[in-house]
Amino acid sequence: MSFLGVFGDITNPFSVLGGPAAYTGSTEGQGLITLLTSLIRLSIIIAGLYTLINLILAGYGFLSAGGDAKLVQKSQERIWRSVVGLVIVVASVIFASVIGYIVFGSANWNLIISPKIFKP
Repeated sequence: MSFLGVFGDITNPFSVLGGPAAYTGSTEGQGLITLLTSLIRLSIIIAGLYTLINLILAGYGFLSAGGDAKLVQKSQERIWRSVVGLVIVVASVIFASVIGYIVFGSANWNLIISPKIFKP
């Protein structure tokens, strides 16, 4: 569709582009939803890596305590906090899966993080 104006023939660019699905081949939302999905996935990965590194360092501190009760207690607390943090991250993913099952009818936890936006 084109319009004849004062400056000449103007073509509507939206009829040529075909909407966002023409670029991605899907009906998933783009932009902010993709950014939030990537940030949430990245934060889960970072939490897991942080827990692993923290457990390794706490284990090394536990082994190198040499019988010092204060260092052993500090290492045990660090291990405990790491495990509790990892349990919180895993529980949040399970919670998102349950909410996704209740709301969307699927236990796929990506549905709560990356919802589908359908076009008319």
